[in-house]
Amino acid sequence: MVGLGDIEAFFSLRDRFKKWRKPEPIVTNTAQRFIRLFEAHGIARGQIPRIFGYKLTIHQVEDETELLKALDCNLLQAAAMLFGIKLEWLEGGTDELYELRHFYKQPKLFGDWMDSLLPAAGGSKVDGWLLTTKYTTDEYDTLILMREQIGELGEEAIYRYHFCELWVYGYWKCRADIAACIAQAWKRNCYVSGRHINPRVFSKVTSLKYVPDSQLDLTEIKGKRFNAEKLTTSPEFYSQALNEGQFGIDNAIALWLDYHQQSLMDSGFGDYERSFKKLLSA
Repeated sequence: MVGLGDIEAFFSLRDRFKKWRKPEPIVTNTAQRFIRLFEAHGIARGQIPRIFGYKLTIHQVEDETELLKALDCNLLQAAAMLFGIKLEWLEGGTDELYELRHFYKQPKLFGDWMDSLLPAAGGSKVDGWLLTTKYTTDEYDTLILMREQIGELGEEAIYRYHFCELWVYGYWKCRADIAACIAQAWKRNCYVSGRHINPRVFSKVTSLKYVPDSQLDLTEIKGKRFNAEKLTTSPEFYSQALNEGQFGIDNAIALWLDYHQQSLMDSGFGDYERSFKKLLSA
């Protein structure tokens, strides 16, 4: 009989094999970080001058010594802005690429932020994911990850990513805030889809140290899909798997209704206030 320890050993061995077959590159200087940033977004070295510009040549991006000579503060700042990452990461001052935007207990700020993002995107596609995984404790297990298309390479889109708060999906206050953020995105035609992903991938993505949905960084977003917008339309779906039993359900519904009164739950699918009130009074 195969025991739990045997199964865990198998998955551990499999992960080590994957890393052996595709080890993460060692990054020790600014030129290597610069190249890795582009490669993690699906852009090969030789494609950087065409995508990025700034008078970089193929010779420079193919030769680390020449690239180091070309890199200056303005060029690094431009690369950081292009991909929405911290300039300090390119400079070697931090291990984290991304800032984490905070919307807990203030979901209206998510809509305000989107209203500032969309004009800056200039009509480019903005969408995202509600990423969840499964932890056995009350750890953060959910992330709203938005992406903004900044270009194309062949038939593949290039994205800038925005990390929008870490949440505990089973906590009633978080559940209402998540739903309000999802509603405000859909209302602006920025479609957020739900995805249950592997805990290992979730941990890598939420460490803020890797580019999301990247083959190079082993952070591809794949897994079971679910309709995140149902958090705004279905009281039964909205109240599933909440902590604290009926107390959690009642408070989550009450907060949903409160946000509805603030016009934060309109996802463009109609008015579901009556359905949520019915569940509250059941």
